[in-house]
Amino acid sequence: MNTPPRILLTSIFKPCGVDDMYGRKENIAELFHNQLTLAQGIFSIRQRFPSLGLHVIAANINAPTTILDWPTLNRFKKELEKGYDWIGISFIQPNFNKARKMVEVIREISPKSRVILGGFGTAIDGIENYIDADEVCKGEGIRFMKNLLGEPQEFTFKHPIVGSRVIRLMGVPLDMYQAMLATGLGCTYGCEFCSTSHYFKCVHIPFMRTGREIFNEMVRQETLSGAANFSLVGDENFLCDRERILELHKYMKESGKLYTISIAFASADLLNKYDPDMLAEMGDATYWIGAESKFRIFPKNKGIDMAALVKELNRWGIKTIISMILCLECHTQENIQEDIDYLISLKPTYSQFGLLSPAYGTPLWRRMEREKRILYWIPIEDRHALKYTWFQHPHFTPYQAEKIQKEAYIKEYHSLGPSLVRWIDTNVLAYSTLSRSKSIILQRRAEMLKTQFGLYHAILWASERLVPTPRMSSLVRDVQKKLEEVNGKARWSEIKGLALYIMGKAEEIRTSLFTDVIQPKTELTHYNNGINMSLSLKGITKHFPSPRMGEGRGEG
Repeated sequence: MNTPPRILLTSIFKPCGVDDMYGRKENIAELFHNQLTLAQGIFSIRQRFPSLGLHVIAANINAPTTILDWPTLNRFKKELEKGYDWIGISFIQPNFNKARKMVEVIREISPKSRVILGGFGTAIDGIENYIDADEVCKGEGIRFMKNLLGEPQEFTFKHPIVGSRVIRLMGVPLDMYQAMLATGLGCTYGCEFCSTSHYFKCVHIPFMRTGREIFNEMVRQETLSGAANFSLVGDENFLCDRERILELHKYMKESGKLYTISIAFASADLLNKYDPDMLAEMGDATYWIGAESKFRIFPKNKGIDMAALVKELNRWGIKTIISMILCLECHTQENIQEDIDYLISLKPTYSQFGLLSPAYGTPLWRRMEREKRILYWIPIEDRHALKYTWFQHPHFTPYQAEKIQKEAYIKEYHSLGPSLVRWIDTNVLAYSTLSRSKSIILQRRAEMLKTQFGLYHAILWASERLVPTPRMSSLVRDVQKKLEEVNGKARWSEIKGLALYIMGKAEEIRTSLFTDVIQPKTELTHYNNGINMSLSLKGITKHFPSPRMGEGRGEG
């Protein structure tokens, strides 16, 4: 009987968010603090994320597989001593040097192991010539691995129990688990600049084909991990399959479950086709929408009144992340500030100002390469959307672009106040809408919101005193007044707020003296080995039993 191959799938190594020979300080392993609340300091949600794609692959192949999330280089070397048959490394373009170093270490410590490269970094032209890998996975990884291992291509999708954790906010240590669901991959729209769309060849790859499958997975995750809050990752246009959405809404409403879909991605044209009360019944809390620019209207935004859409979503408690592309080819020194002001006028809960980035594998990359506009002197670890433009722009140097981006985040923060306060503002507004609805499930969601109002009073009291300008303090007071109109004055809010203020001020001092970078934790997870326990460098830590697969998770 043949012994199945032993597989190690790993992320790149830490530290992250530091300038060294392998990486840059801009490459922080966080979503909010790195992209959405970049200038907001202690008001940023600090969150740790696992390598979801690796866990999804491991859960859907038959070979015994170990996931090593965020190791140090020394911890990675120690794991290699176990002698794996296949070692897969997932990386993005800015982590090219880390991936190359890891392969060099594999060849030295475990020369018999075969190496697989995966992740968006594999879109780099001729990646096989730069990193000594045996196989390169470009695109969806489950079928790639099953083909590599000689396993059947047809399979029933299994989802791992895996999620992110909010670990700090306003200096307060937290441990809030949020389940991550990979309902599918890709987007059919194929915008010229979009690396995720073109990486999956501009098709939608559904892992969960029906609304019932998504709902059943939510129930399973709640049973096993207690999760009631879900972020949908990989499905770049979640609302594309209307039948699937309507079925999910049906099951959510009939069950009476008050699940929350904390983040989903959707284009404005599709969002505009759904009734916001229906989305609210389904538990949708935040949608990520690409507004991109008022000067270049992409087909997904054609004919959409973005301000009206955002306002109506907010009325039903649905927050928005609005992303904008800076230094588009139509941008000039004169009009780019007008575009930044346009995004601010939409009053999103969160904002992303990404520089136009001709990512490998996109039509934008191929066009700029033909036009000989790529600035190859900019190191590959700096070629992303959060530092420089790395192509010849007719009106901006890379350093001017960097300055414009930083100033855009600061201007948005100072104009709209902390995203945390905006989030509370939307919930206070939604309470009035939902509580007056004839829908039982929306009335129940209103009551669920109300249970948080006491905490909101304390957060707002502290925020008013922690924000850096009088104007921002005034914005916070306006939200506090709205809250008091629907909930009255809260008892003990000043005492609780004072405690939050002290912790927030202490966090400000700590980060100013030291660093605000939070390193991701090293986690080791085993799949398909029949063991349902969690192993750690310090011993047994947690249990995640699963009826579908053997898996264990540990932290170090």
